[in-house]
Amino acid sequence: MVLLLIPVGFAVLGLLVRYLAYIHTVDGASLNNFATGLCQWDCGWYVRLAEQGYDPFPVPSMVNAGNWAFFPLFPLLVGVLRNLLGLPTMVVATATSLVLSITAARIAWPLLGKDLRAYILFSAFLLAGPFSVYFTTFYSEALFLLLTAAVFVALQQRNYLAAGVFAALVSGTRIVGVFIVLAIVLQAWLDHRAQGGRLRDFVPAVLKRPDLMVAIFIAPLGLFAYMAYLHWHIGDALAFSHVQRAWGRATGNPLGYLWTGLTNFPRDGWVPTVSQQLATAWLVGFALTLVLVVRRQFAAALYCLICLTLPLFAGLASMLRFVVGLAPISVTAMSLLAGRTWLAYLALAIIIVGNYFGTIGWLTGVLTLV
Repeated sequence: MVLLLIPVGFAVLGLLVRYLAYIHTVDGASLNNFATGLCQWDCGWYVRLAEQGYDPFPVPSMVNAGNWAFFPLFPLLVGVLRNLLGLPTMVVATATSLVLSITAARIAWPLLGKDLRAYILFSAFLLAGPFSVYFTTFYSEALFLLLTAAVFVALQQRNYLAAGVFAALVSGTRIVGVFIVLAIVLQAWLDHRAQGGRLRDFVPAVLKRPDLMVAIFIAPLGLFAYMAYLHWHIGDALAFSHVQRAWGRATGNPLGYLWTGLTNFPRDGWVPTVSQQLATAWLVGFALTLVLVVRRQFAAALYCLICLTLPLFAGLASMLRFVVGLAPISVTAMSLLAGRTWLAYLALAIIIVGNYFGTIGWLTGVLTLV
């Protein structure tokens, strides 16, 4: 009960702080418009998906891009609940995200080493922190983080079949989700080695484990189902990738993008540019991935490295959101901050105060948060 009440309490506190930021920032703000008022940037695309589904081809409005880049699981879930409940889309989406984030915090308890201080910080970070808008409005971060945490909890318990089921759902939530199958395979290899197994015995050992075989084969199922739908719907199974050109995401050298971002100094003042902030977010994520390696959490480290590196091939856009939405990275950061009592209290205060200013930044168009 305590482990449930902690994230619920932070969910209520987070709503109150975000509402204060909303009424102090938006002209004509009201409680009735609160959920819609926080719907910024890509949120509008998700609302349209939940209400109307995927665009045909060509797109009727002749905009530069269709909505195929957004994976279907979360908007599908909100769309179904919206039709069942008959409530406004953003009200349903906000409530769903809050429930998913509360559940994610509870599921992450074993990943946090059952450390209560780390659990409190993690709950606060998700539901009342500077980036809580990602996890409490209509974005896929809440579901993605929940399912990712569920995969690694299942792997921690050596429940490969459950890990495979959750991995299939992850692959239908975000484009990088399909690569979590590699974390399952790596964890299986590590378990094989821990039992004295050799390299040449690994494949035969896997073939003798029906649960592991099924997990590996069903892990990409969400992506494959989406590809089959896109092929049937518009004739392009890879539309989610091809449409990236319309979003201005040209592939290039990831190290070049990172260096360009870091060296894009401000012309006036001392505040780092948006590019520098996004590049720093990537470096923080990479540093926390190295911490995972030091802690011998190799499967989680591999997945985080993939999830950080692949988007970098298309530039630094949305990098902050990609970093904070990775469950192993957020869990690791909160566990480090919980290591000292004074640091935990300080971090908790900064997290809650950051919720107010982060929400203001979200509402006023701070590009780092996009």
